Amino acid sequence: MLELIAVLFGTFIILLLIGWPVFLAMGLAVAAYAWWFAPNLPDIVVVQSMMSGLDKTDFTAIPFFFLAGAIMNQGGMSARLLRLARSILAHFRGGLAHANIGASMVFAGVSGSAVADVAAVGSVMIPAMKKEGYSGAYAAAVTSSSATIGLVIPPSIPMVIFGLFTGAPIGDLFLAGLLPGLAMGGFLLVASALIARRRGYPASRWQGWREIWDAFKASFFALLMPVVVVSGLVMGFATTSEIGAVAAFYAAFVSLFIYRETTPLELARALGEAAVDSARVLIIIAVSGGFVWIIAYSGIARELVAAITETGLQGTMLLVLIAIVLLLAGTMLEPITLLVVVVPILVPVALAGGVDLVHLGVVAILASSIGLVTPPVGILLYITAAQAGSSAIDVIRESAPYLVALFALVIMVVLFPQLSLWLPSLSP
Repeated sequence: MLELIAVLFGTFIILLLIGWPVFLAMGLAVAAYAWWFAPNLPDIVVVQSMMSGLDKTDFTAIPFFFLAGAIMNQGGMSARLLRLARSILAHFRGGLAHANIGASMVFAGVSGSAVADVAAVGSVMIPAMKKEGYSGAYAAAVTSSSATIGLVIPPSIPMVIFGLFTGAPIGDLFLAGLLPGLAMGGFLLVASALIARRRGYPASRWQGWREIWDAFKASFFALLMPVVVVSGLVMGFATTSEIGAVAAFYAAFVSLFIYRETTPLELARALGEAAVDSARVLIIIAVSGGFVWIIAYSGIARELVAAITETGLQGTMLLVLIAIVLLLAGTMLEPITLLVVVVPILVPVALAGGVDLVHLGVVAILASSIGLVTPPVGILLYITAAQAGSSAIDVIRESAPYLVALFALVIMVVLFPQLSLWLPSLSP
């Protein structure tokens, strides 16, 4: 068994470390397993296992949610949300950093993607913060850390993927992520306020209640987006794929006919961006079918359940162990890979230990989001470092207080299940 794990996961991790794309690293790891342990295995079995990775009609929801986010970026919604965040938070000491975090919170309810959030928020807020005297590395650290909220506050593409791979109700996952997502923003704002006080960062001029009201009115239809998505799923009005299509149509309608800040040509560009982003995710899901088949065929999950059962860990203590595993794995694997490769192995373990599947989903997505801002993978670190013209090392150093806040949040969500499970318990 250890030899199998070494070949499968060792090949995968080594190829990742030398810079191979995730789907190629995963595919070659599957091929290495077949060559080493099953040399007579027909090629068609490996191919079929990979094709089965996409054999769910609900996966059509992923392109729709990507399309909705891309259209909203093109259609002027991001600028309105940024204005709202600045009007509420910028007048406090260190206000632009607070506004950056607030913008990520409201933007998270629109895009469902941390990378989309960091691209939209960072392109505006990082230059503004640098102009006000903040260092580029600090501006990048704030932006990258707060963009992780995009994976937790609904609608969330990783939550859709977790639900499709584990059978957890996606509507319940969306509701379960709402309070932790808001708490995530709160923890980051506390860290930002402490840093601002210690460093003496400036505050922007108070714009007045009228500006807040005007900014709210201007962004109302953008803020309505997560309400449409979550209510549609929770009330059972539509399937996940159908609500994704509704979200994309809603974004296009608002952008074209209400805000009128986009054109059919720009919508076509958004369609192209969504297609590329969706392909990056779906090809990983497809190739992961081989991983899932090997894990099921070899009995790794069954032996893991037996091994952890022997330790006697149950409930909260078991979830603490799972959270540590996911946090460590998140430093090496991007969220999608973590959710389709590692999490399915841990689900039987969690269920056997009495862990609620929805609660596990929130913890897993929180852990995967933190991986976006921890080296060596930490893709958000590198994106924001490039936006700010700073070195990744400086951004990592400035991110330390925010990482502490995020780790504290994970501990709180693990220890207090009702933070995640209260809202789903109220749904019909």
